[in-house]
Amino acid sequence: MAQLISSGADSHMHDFDAHVHAVEEDLEYYRAKRFESRLLFMARRGIVTFYDLVRAADGNTQVEEQPSTAGLEMEQRIRALEDRLDAYVKEIAVTSIRGDKADVVTEDNRKERGDYDSFFRLAKREHQGGSLEKRVEQLNAELAEGEMLLRIVQRAMIQRGLSTQTKFEQRRLDQSQPGPWNGARIVARAWVDPGFKHNLIEHGREAVRELDIPPGRLGKLGVAESTDEVHNVVVCTLCSCYPYDLLGDTPWWYKNDSYKQRVVRDPRGTLKDMFGLEIPAGQQIHVHDSTSDIRWMVLPLRPPGTEGLSEDELARLVTRDSLIGTAMPLRPGEAGPTNG
Repeated sequence: MAQLISSGADSHMHDFDAHVHAVEEDLEYYRAKRFESRLLFMARRGIVTFYDLVRAADGNTQVEEQPSTAGLEMEQRIRALEDRLDAYVKEIAVTSIRGDKADVVTEDNRKERGDYDSFFRLAKREHQGGSLEKRVEQLNAELAEGEMLLRIVQRAMIQRGLSTQTKFEQRRLDQSQPGPWNGARIVARAWVDPGFKHNLIEHGREAVRELDIPPGRLGKLGVAESTDEVHNVVVCTLCSCYPYDLLGDTPWWYKNDSYKQRVVRDPRGTLKDMFGLEIPAGQQIHVHDSTSDIRWMVLPLRPPGTEGLSEDELARLVTRDSLIGTAMPLRPGEAGPTNG
C-alpha cells in the first residue's frame, strides 16, 4: 500500500507568512542562545572582554549596506532573507572559540543562556507584525546588526591571538561544502535521544536548532519516521524541492521525471527496480511530497547491532539515500570516514 502525503499544489512558495515567521524565530534563537550568550560567557571569563570589542570596533560600528531588493517579487525577497539567515548562522559557527583556554563547555553554555535559570535569559526582541514588506525589512536590519557584531568579535579574537583570518576562511570553506552530514547528525541524535526524536517529529525545524544546523530554504521541515510497519520515501512531484543543507547535493534521479512519476504510482516497484531496495509485502510505503513550504527527510530505522556505537559513529551509518528513503542505513563495518 502506498500513500502520497502532499503539502502543496505546486513547487512555488504559498505560505509567505510561515517562512517569515520561521526566520523571525530562528534569528532570535541563534542571536540569544548561540551568539550573544556565548559572547557574555567569554566576557565573564576574560577570554574576549568588552574592552577588546571596543578596541576591535575602533569606532566603526556602521552596518554594511546591502544590495537593494526593491523591485523583486516577495518570494524572491524572502528567499534572499533565508539565505542571509543561513549565512549568519554559519558565521556564528565560524566565530566559535576553540582551544584549550577558550572552549565553551556545552553545559556551561546552557547555564549562561538561561536554560535553567530565567535570570540569565536574554530578552527576546519583539517583532511588531505589520505587512510582510515591513517584517522583511526589519529582519534585514536586525541581521545587518548581527553581522556587524560578528565582524567586531572576529577582529577581537584575532587581536587576542585566539584565531587568524586564515583559520576563519578555512572554516567558511568547510561550512560551504554541502553534504548529508547535517541530516546524519539529526538522525543519530534521534536514535539515542527519545525526547529529541519526539520534538523532531512534532516540530521539525525548531528541534534541529540545538544542533547548530542552518535551517536552509524551508518554511517547515517534515520528518517521516520509518518503522517496522511503515517505510517512508520522499519525492518532489512538480519540481525538485529538497533540503540540500541537510541532505547534500540533489541526486540526478530525484530531478528525473521517471523517478517522480514512478515512485508515486508504484513505490514498491520503483525502490526495487531503481535502487535494489526490497520492502516487505506487509510493510506500508508512504510517499511524502516536498514543496517550497515544507521539505521532507526520512528518519530511517536504526540498524541492528549498533547498541554500543557513539552518536558520531551512528551518524556515519546514515547516507543521503537513506535520508530520502531509497536505501537503508549502513550496517556497522560498512561506513567509511564519511557518509555518501
